[in-house]
Amino acid sequence: MTASRRWIVIFILTIWWSSYATGASYRTTPKSVAVLTGRTVTLACSFDGLRSSDPVIWEGPPDYTVISSGTAVFKDFKRHRIVGNDGTGEFNLEIRDTRITDAGEYRCSTTSVERAGDATLTVVAPMDGAPDITGAELPLTAGDELLLTCRSRGGYPPPQLTWYNGTQPYRSTRPSQPEDTGGTDIELFTPDVTRWDNGANFTCVADQGFPSLVKTKSASRILRVHYPPVVIVPSHSVHVLEGRPTNLTCYVDANPRAMVSWKKLGDVLPIESVQRGSTLHIPRTARRDSGVYQCTADNGVEPTGVGSVSLQVFYPPVIETTMDAKVTVMLHREDFSLNCQAEGNPKPQTRWRRKDTTLYWENPLRFHRVRYDVEGTYQCVATSDGFPAAKRDVRIDVVGQPQIQSGSSFVSTRVGGSARFHCDVTADPLPDRITWSMSNKLGQEINLVTTNNGISIDERPTPDGRSSVLSLTDVSEDDEGTYICKASNMFGSHHKEIRLAVIKGSSMAVVISVSVVILAVVTVMIIFVCVARARGWICNDEEEAVSVPHSKPVPPLPKYARKPGHGTNDSGVEDLLELQELDGTLKPRPPPRTDKEWTAVGLSYTGLAHPAALPSYSSLERQRPDGQDIISPESIQEEGQGEDVLAVRVDPPLPPPKKRQKMWKRRGDSRGPQNHHEAENVLNEIQAESL
Repeated sequence: MTASRRWIVIFILTIWWSSYATGASYRTTPKSVAVLTGRTVTLACSFDGLRSSDPVIWEGPPDYTVISSGTAVFKDFKRHRIVGNDGTGEFNLEIRDTRITDAGEYRCSTTSVERAGDATLTVVAPMDGAPDITGAELPLTAGDELLLTCRSRGGYPPPQLTWYNGTQPYRSTRPSQPEDTGGTDIELFTPDVTRWDNGANFTCVADQGFPSLVKTKSASRILRVHYPPVVIVPSHSVHVLEGRPTNLTCYVDANPRAMVSWKKLGDVLPIESVQRGSTLHIPRTARRDSGVYQCTADNGVEPTGVGSVSLQVFYPPVIETTMDAKVTVMLHREDFSLNCQAEGNPKPQTRWRRKDTTLYWENPLRFHRVRYDVEGTYQCVATSDGFPAAKRDVRIDVVGQPQIQSGSSFVSTRVGGSARFHCDVTADPLPDRITWSMSNKLGQEINLVTTNNGISIDERPTPDGRSSVLSLTDVSEDDEGTYICKASNMFGSHHKEIRLAVIKGSSMAVVISVSVVILAVVTVMIIFVCVARARGWICNDEEEAVSVPHSKPVPPLPKYARKPGHGTNDSGVEDLLELQELDGTLKPRPPPRTDKEWTAVGLSYTGLAHPAALPSYSSLERQRPDGQDIISPESIQEEGQGEDVLAVRVDPPLPPPKKRQKMWKRRGDSRGPQNHHEAENVLNEIQAESL
């Protein structure tokens, strides 16, 4: 400092001290202010009670250099001047064409006033532009790390940089680093990106902190992330009726866009199927289209996306056509079965029934032993919910050697009388004819034919086969012997022996007398049974019979429904109820049960579908014992004819249980002989007991 300036300072301090002593004070103190470069700024400073001899000094950057004294400005500060009325104590400092070097602390003081606080002048230089972002110029792949760098472009004071993810500040950043260029850097870092980061808008904002002078500037980078396809199946199981259209859809999320392809596991796609984007369209579904379909999405980023859809095509039950419409089976074959194969969706329930009945058996239909009465038409019925039942008829044709129905094997008549021998044959194929022969007392066998010497043979067809009746007139003792009925076909032959006893006239009176006594006893028993039944003494637990009008004739029964005589119970038709129309009334056919249980017959009943739904028997069948077949009047075997003929049965079947014996007696009392043949049978039994 030169000597002149030193004296000036001393002079000013002296004036300031004199002013202080006289009580001068600040009217306006300098205030901190900001200004853009190149602009003019004024720092205010004024005093009250200031003497003219008190110098006002302005100091500023750098290092509180004296700028002016009073109204005089030192020549180093050509852009500075003191403005105001110095007479009123105003000493305002004006700076023109501000520069960054003008920024700093300023002080206004005088010797007579205690110095006030400093004022800060901030000179703001706007940024040259928006910040620059580097990094992630190319699309990333899911799993890659992300590093973005934001660098400001000029500006004073240096701007503050902040990362935003959309509108929210992003915290995964590294602190700003000052650069030599006057700017700053800030980095955004993420260790791994996901498909959710695709399309994210990362923004870098530069703020100098003086919004009234300069606005913030920002730059953005939209992140592109490649990620593998993600397949979403809206419905994993699709159900459709056969013939209806259907769509199988996969929703795919991928970047870049994926190519979608469809395939059917284990098979080829339907011929008419069309792919529309990610949807497989089948215009008309068929049952063969059922299966699992798989859509595959590939965009070059591993792994590929896969989705599966199960297609279920519902269609009505269908019975396989491989089953024969007619099946031929040998007589007496054991463990014969019919298997019915049916397909459908849902899986159908397959059962068997005798046609035109409501009694069902499980599939396969089994016969323990085949008899002729098994022959008939059976129906396979396949049912599934929502569809009509499928049906297929199978005719079972039983072939084998002839079978002669059992009957009386002993016939007696007096000398000069007549005798008749019955032979009922069931066979398939039928024999050409039924032959008769006779073995006399000497063991000689004689073939019998129709002659004029009292022998006649009447052969006629029956619903079950063929019937032959041998008639003898004017019987002599030489006619006594064994008469043999024989029938043959391609499978074998069967014969039946009937013993003829010729009674002399001397013993006929005894036989007649015994017969009269027995008839009287039987008549009394029948009357007793009728009275006891009417008063409820016996059989009061039987189900009340439903009367059937007798004025309407009963239609003939089918072949398998007729079982004359005493047949066996080892076939598979036991419990088959054949329903026939009887002028609007369903007439069920009771099965041949005799005294055996259900399990003793030929047909398997383990799968009986409706065991509790059997139709009730008519009144006529209720009066018969369990197991007795319905026999037409024409099929009753006649063992003798004429008032002078005596027929004796020597091998009657085992009597039924006690209760059934009562039923027999009641039936005989209530119905009585239906024709002359039945009367002959009753008489034969009586004569057999008397002998």
